[in-house]
Amino acid sequence: MQLDLFSHAASAYADAPNGRLTNAEFYQAVAERANIDPGELQKKGVIGRDGKEYLTLAHVLRWRQQDLKRMGVIERVAGKRGIWQLTASAGRKMDEAGRAVRLIAFSTKLGVAIFGDCRDAFAGLDEPIHLIFTSPPFLLAKPRAYGNPATLQEYIDFICSALGPLMLHMAAGASLVINLSNDSFVQGKPARSTYLERLVCALEDRLGLVLMDRVIWKSGKAPGPTQWACKHPIQLRTGYEFCYWFCNDPEKVRSNNRRVLLPHTDRHIKLMTSGGIQHSASYGDGSQVHRPGQYGTLTEGRLPTNVIEIGTGCADTRAYRRRANELGLPLHGAMMPTRVPDFFIRFLTEPGDLVVDTFGGTGKTALAAERLGRRWAMAEKMLQYIRGSATHFEQFEGFQMSPALEEVRYAA
Repeated sequence: MQLDLFSHAASAYADAPNGRLTNAEFYQAVAERANIDPGELQKKGVIGRDGKEYLTLAHVLRWRQQDLKRMGVIERVAGKRGIWQLTASAGRKMDEAGRAVRLIAFSTKLGVAIFGDCRDAFAGLDEPIHLIFTSPPFLLAKPRAYGNPATLQEYIDFICSALGPLMLHMAAGASLVINLSNDSFVQGKPARSTYLERLVCALEDRLGLVLMDRVIWKSGKAPGPTQWACKHPIQLRTGYEFCYWFCNDPEKVRSNNRRVLLPHTDRHIKLMTSGGIQHSASYGDGSQVHRPGQYGTLTEGRLPTNVIEIGTGCADTRAYRRRANELGLPLHGAMMPTRVPDFFIRFLTEPGDLVVDTFGGTGKTALAAERLGRRWAMAEKMLQYIRGSATHFEQFEGFQMSPALEEVRYAA
């Protein structure tokens, strides 16, 4: 009910003439949108310790007003008691959800996107999770627009607090894949931070997860680290990011590498179709032995390695940029190509499984899950980002978007 009232409260101001409403008009508008009997507006109940009676629905709606005020969406009209209006800058900055805010931003037949802090967004989840795939804010010396913890210990605590509440909902053999930067350095020094190793240990010790693999993602990213490889010729250029794969029960892990087979090379197809190896041979002190007929069976594909090469170029990213510009929305500063979550979703889940992304960003994990027939849930605490991510899903069955997002805009 609170989520619905928040949505109706936001849309009431968005649809009002000049974005302005008296409190009485506001209460009436929300009641009409929520199909609440007008008589409910007059009902009283005891609220607080003083034993006094107040209009109960009006009390709840005033809290929703405060949520909108905190987000910078509405403000009091100067010199006018009980009148609120949309702010001149409504939607013109990055609006961040407070811990009390949880709003169903948009949904499809297969999934739901929640505007809110991931530590609270999934509190009511009653479905087993089969995969968490996420790319949290990186540990960077200079925070990006979406923010990130400043110190190593704060970062580890932040990640554990974000993922911890979901552990109770993980199905047996479920996986976590977390994309992490390899570009974190000791402040002011050309020495790499050991936050990756410390975080791995923390996820095992605190959350009971088991490390399955360190998958390297080679993306062809821009040269870096700028300070220690470009400006000062000390370090080698970083060529990859990590995707750490964890499982809560490795004996029941749901992975299947046959779901991510790659096409054979022309050379290997020729080898297989010609009957395979023709002569016996032994190499490396007998560690590698070739026998006639080996590799002579035509198979469905070749197994991928734990080094995946996927460039940052992405048609979905280009479409997102175009639609975000049309809507006057800010562009996310770290957009992952959809092929990365697509790979891990195919590898670690089956159709119908539930995939969760705690740091939804532009919705690439959810988009990949939707296309692959997996159910999904994502959380994102930046209002403009989740509005932009909704543009990926407009063509999918059952798409619905909260009226609260209709007027979300941004201007520098």
